[in-house]
Amino acid sequence: MTKIFLTLTALLLLTATPAFAENAENIQRDVIVKVDGMVCDFCAQSIQKVFGKQESVEQTFVDLDKGEIIVDLKDGQQLDDETITKLVVDSGYNVTEIKHGDK
Repeated sequence: MTKIFLTLTALLLLTATPAFAENAENIQRDVIVKVDGMVCDFCAQSIQKVFGKQESVEQTFVDLDKGEIIVDLKDGQQLDDETITKLVVDSGYNVTEIKHGDK
């Protein structure tokens, strides 16, 4: 029974990971946020959910290895540093740097 549980858990994690490890090259990189404290796929999922609720956000990619949140904004939309910082801090992480316009 334990083997089955472990196998199913491993399969779930393997199938969930590609959703958060999508190819970052396809994102416009309107905003890159350097963040401390993100270490797992659940962290990435949480951040993607928070940024996904913003009307101005088209797509979000989290690179756990680099500690970056890469945000693709909808055409003509902006997201100010104060809002970005609040979203990240309210999620339990620390912002170390925000870069705009790295397309």
